[in-house]
Amino acid sequence: MENKAPSCWRCPVCELPLRLNSTITARLWQCDNQHRFDIAKEGYVNLLQPQHKKSKAPGDSKEMVLARRAFLSQDHYLPLAQHVSEYLLSIFSKNAHTQNHLSVFDAGCGEGYYLSSIADYLLTNTFDNAGQTYSFCGIDIAKPAVQKAAKQAQIGSPDIFDFAVANAFNLPVLDDSQHAVIQIFAPSKPDEIHRILKTEGMWINVNPASEHLFELKNMVYDSPQKHIPETDNIEGFTLVSQQTLKFELILADAQQRQNLLMMTPFYWTISRDKKQKLLEELTSTHAHFDITVLRKQ
Repeated sequence: MENKAPSCWRCPVCELPLRLNSTITARLWQCDNQHRFDIAKEGYVNLLQPQHKKSKAPGDSKEMVLARRAFLSQDHYLPLAQHVSEYLLSIFSKNAHTQNHLSVFDAGCGEGYYLSSIADYLLTNTFDNAGQTYSFCGIDIAKPAVQKAAKQAQIGSPDIFDFAVANAFNLPVLDDSQHAVIQIFAPSKPDEIHRILKTEGMWINVNPASEHLFELKNMVYDSPQKHIPETDNIEGFTLVSQQTLKFELILADAQQRQNLLMMTPFYWTISRDKKQKLLEELTSTHAHFDITVLRKQ
């Protein structure tokens, strides 16, 4: 049996570190208490415990996952991915002379679009430190999304990625193990983010800003309301910056409009007539993001 060094995971049962074990017949994560979690053929591990799921198939459906993957694969949200990547590079560069290994965790990774974009950017714009290494871990409660993320990672650089099915409110991640946590349109428990971050680690939290997809909302509701981002102080963190990013989304055909609509909660409330009108007439809308950066105290 081959025992490799621990990655970001801790056992969801006893909270001991998980190590990757490989045999001729199986690959699995295992702790010293012999709790074992098989690695699926796509390369992910399921660390979601029954008490942490509220339904048989929690999270986004397979149809929603496929729609989001199709939309993001066309790089409609690439400016957001680049913005977050550039920010991470800027903060990592300041510590490159003291850090030989840098870890990024995605708390709600979906199909892995943002995490893979960040990895590509950081590896392309590498530091002068020749010994620099990275690890990129992500979780999502939706199994179909994690399957897609892990399968895609197998095509590129599987050694630097780890994906798991898990609940963002009970992260199966080691204490003080991450240099940065990204969280894009995903729920969280600040105490858990604080626990897994290293001291001075960064939490980049992205949520809809006031005018996000407002043209789309205007076709869903008779009197659409603008989203009001939360600005509360979070115990244990220092606010580093809060800014917005806005850009236009060109929707060239009905399939792109359908995919975008299925990525939103509006898909479940829009009437049939309004949906048909939206698919025929919505040629553009605006993405508008609130990007908050917090540092662990």
